[in-house]
Amino acid sequence: MKMAIWILLAGLFFNPSYGAVPTDTLLVGYTLAPPFIYEDDKGVLDGLNYRIWEEISKREGYTSRFVRLSYEQTLTSLESGSIDISITPLSLTAARGAKFQFTTPYYASHGAVAVIAPSAWRKFSDTFWGLLNSNFLKGFFILLAIIFVFGVLGWYFEWKNNSDHFREGIPGIWDGIWWSAVTLTTVGYGDKTPKTFLGKMAALLLMFGGLLFVSGITAGIASNIAVNELSNDISTLNQFKSVKIGTLSNSQIHDYLKIHFFKDVQAYPGIEEGLRALSSGDIRAFMYDEEILRSEIALMSLSEEIQILPLKFDSKFYGFGISQGHDSLKLRISEQILEIRDDNDWQMVLHEYGLSDFN
Repeated sequence: MKMAIWILLAGLFFNPSYGAVPTDTLLVGYTLAPPFIYEDDKGVLDGLNYRIWEEISKREGYTSRFVRLSYEQTLTSLESGSIDISITPLSLTAARGAKFQFTTPYYASHGAVAVIAPSAWRKFSDTFWGLLNSNFLKGFFILLAIIFVFGVLGWYFEWKNNSDHFREGIPGIWDGIWWSAVTLTTVGYGDKTPKTFLGKMAALLLMFGGLLFVSGITAGIASNIAVNELSNDISTLNQFKSVKIGTLSNSQIHDYLKIHFFKDVQAYPGIEEGLRALSSGDIRAFMYDEEILRSEIALMSLSEEIQILPLKFDSKFYGFGISQGHDSLKLRISEQILEIRDDNDWQMVLHEYGLSDFN
């Protein structure tokens, strides 16, 4: 009897299926990537991908055991088959498709660039240096010349017959310059006015000609400031090839940067590490999928410090990753994703997580 019990125990403990997940329970890997998947204050999972999977599980009767993994672990686990499915937002690529399977896409995204937001001092500096350029200075000195010339003309035509407003000599010339400046800028104090015919003709020329010239100067200032701001900011993706940048290791963005000859690229195991490197000045920019970048910046309370540039590149589709050998699982999940996306509530669910549909 004792011998039989020992044989039974030995068979139980040495059975390779002992302690394994039952065949009707799916091992579901995930990587925190808000707003697609994240944990609330109580550690409860939420996010678009989690909602999709919960709905699919409900419809298909799946039982899930969730396993939290890093981004790299997710890829290797899918390739090795140590998990059945990953609900991490994974972009569909040919290289990955050779190692594991993908469901039909449920969301489209693109790459984005996060940089340090310019300080108030830098904005002031950009504006100041935008003024100090040759075109602006040339226009400014021409404006001074116009004021001086018409001021002298006004004084010359008026000082004999209008000595109350335009005195004799140097003080009178200053009166003329003052009147010219006030007239040109359309302030029009009225403390000095021409009375002679020639004086009034000079005033008309000054007012109409000056109005057009000042308008041109104003437009030039605005244009120069805008051009200067663009020249001080990195405004195209190729300009990042000359600076140190960061991205998530083994991501599609990482592959994109290597293919497009970005030389100084630092790969980080997580987005949080990359954003902290950006905040500390270790890198000039951090690149990753826009929705995830925005969400992480907000969660880390870095919205005042870090901004996302209006640059879009490397469009991609997200799908759930499924290990090889689960063809029927892939088909069933793909069918359910299509049905969920066709549901009338789909747009409301996207809006709940601050997302928008394929565009």
